[in-house]
Amino acid sequence: MRAWLARTRTQPELLGLWLLLAAVPVAALPHAWEQPPWVFAVLMAAWLWRVIIHATNARLPARWLMVLLVLAGGALTFVEFGTVFGQQAGTALLLVMLALKLLEIRSQRDIVVSLFLAYFVVVTTYFFNQSILIAAYSLLSAWLITAALIQVHGGRVLPLARLARSSGLMLVHALPIMLILFLVFPRIPGPIWGSPHEDPVGQTGLSDRLEFGDIAQLLENEATALRVRFEGPVPASSQQYWRALVMTDFDGRGWRVDRSRPEVPADGEGPGDVAYTVTLEPTRAHYLPVLDFPVGIPDHARLLDNLQVVTSRRVDSRLQYTGHARLDAPPVLPLSADERTRALALPAAAAPRARVQAALWRAAHGDDDTAIVQEALQLFAGEPFRYTLRPPLLQGDNTDAFLFETRAGYCEHYASTLAVLMRAAGIPARVITGYQGGQWMDAGNYLRLRQADAHAWTEVWLEDRGWTRVDPTAAIAPERIETGLSGWFGEDIDAPAFLRRSGLPWTVQWRLRISDWHDVATFRWESLVLAFDPERQRELFARFGLDATDWRSVLIALAVSLGGLALLVGLSAFLRRPRDRRDPAQRALDRLSRRLRRHDLAREPHETAAAYAARVRAARPELATPLADFAQAYTHLRYADLDAQEREQFQRQLWRALGEAKG
Repeated sequence: MRAWLARTRTQPELLGLWLLLAAVPVAALPHAWEQPPWVFAVLMAAWLWRVIIHATNARLPARWLMVLLVLAGGALTFVEFGTVFGQQAGTALLLVMLALKLLEIRSQRDIVVSLFLAYFVVVTTYFFNQSILIAAYSLLSAWLITAALIQVHGGRVLPLARLARSSGLMLVHALPIMLILFLVFPRIPGPIWGSPHEDPVGQTGLSDRLEFGDIAQLLENEATALRVRFEGPVPASSQQYWRALVMTDFDGRGWRVDRSRPEVPADGEGPGDVAYTVTLEPTRAHYLPVLDFPVGIPDHARLLDNLQVVTSRRVDSRLQYTGHARLDAPPVLPLSADERTRALALPAAAAPRARVQAALWRAAHGDDDTAIVQEALQLFAGEPFRYTLRPPLLQGDNTDAFLFETRAGYCEHYASTLAVLMRAAGIPARVITGYQGGQWMDAGNYLRLRQADAHAWTEVWLEDRGWTRVDPTAAIAPERIETGLSGWFGEDIDAPAFLRRSGLPWTVQWRLRISDWHDVATFRWESLVLAFDPERQRELFARFGLDATDWRSVLIALAVSLGGLALLVGLSAFLRRPRDRRDPAQRALDRLSRRLRRHDLAREPHETAAAYAARVRAARPELATPLADFAQAYTHLRYADLDAQEREQFQRQLWRALGEAKG
């Protein structure tokens, strides 16, 4: 051990290698959750082997063994992924090759190559996770790698504190250039190299099919679905219905989203509309949740005739968009004969008891559809129906079993049952799924909607009003609509902790508080950084009269930005330059020396002013008088005890003599 310490103190590249070995596992750690276990196991085995070699001064593996290991690493990667290219396989191969590179380091050049490979490992982390925590962690990794790089090129062993400080300063100095490239460099639409997860399941939990229990299962999911920032007053919770999927087709057990709907123009924004900006998490679907009722939609989206907003491209990455809503005035769209038939269709054997109930209402109220709707809502509110997290299992026909037997369910139970009752009574109806309520984040001034805030409600067609929202949840559990999930389930011991928020152990309360702080930071990160897509870049360029799609505009922006940065750096260096602390007499003597240097008459460091003046007079007799005056004034200013008037007099004499001695 003492011998190893002695070698480390005298050989800077050895300390650089130790810093490399410290940086590699830190840089590779995020990949442990993204890559097959064997990839990280190979990396750690090679790392441990190299540590033993370095600490004991053992021999490196033979070259023939390294060749076999390289071939084996490539073969394992190919067997695992079926290729060695692409996002997942390429990253795995990079990690394996970095592991093997550690085993063949023989020179300073090999250390440098390994460090640059480690930089690439840090970059590939963003293929799988772009959260603010990963961003902070990648800075830590880059800081360690840069410190190792400084040591390798330091020429001598540098103190760790100095390495840490120098590495941190280099990263800080690089931040302005990084920011310029981030803003100006052409943005790539969608995630980097596509999405690493190609599964067809929507990550938000909303599916294109709805059955009893589907939304109730999402109550345990506290992951964020979307965040909303309003430009004006925030609507009341009872008005915050975020429309995502519209379902018209019913097969007796569940509802399916409408397909191939025609597009309609949006009404356009008005003075009383609610304007908002949504940051949507990846859904792996084409819909965009919008506030009911949409009158202004994003440029890249389409409004269908059922008021569902969709995009042509699947939402595979975080998306930010703006919208406008008219809360109390749904657009009145005509109902075609085909659409009426679809909105009244029921399977022949579906809900026989519910059909009888609907027929009784129709017989009692005749053509008054509004009265029939009120009868259904009064049934839910007046009979012993329960809004519950744990709905019981249903036997037989789902609608009849819920309506006449269990009478306990969640929002999808009530929305589906109401739609079936309305169709049975001859009133066109459909089911809408989306989100309702949410948690207002005071620290960030935005609304956070979790997966648990998923909601289902019903729309019915009334001849004088068109499609009208009817939410049976508001009849059976009004607190759920008026105060959100936490208002309804706040005292339910079966509810998840993030919904109760009271009566919890302090450890759980602190976890929830930290979760809220983290969400605020995440929202800032996502809205300012991750949501900076090609559209927002075009808007930024347009403010300066440039076109982000034109390479000449990009070059102009780069030149102006980098030139401005260089100007600021130069100005900062000029303002921070060390002040000239020499007295005026000494500055005048130095200037005289510089002036006469072209005649080989520069002042020697050991010469006094008088001796220098005498030497110059001997070489240049014509300067005898001004040099004599200069030497006299210099001597008095430097060594005599003068009052203010005398000092001013000799300073004038000094500079006058300097002006006459032009050489």
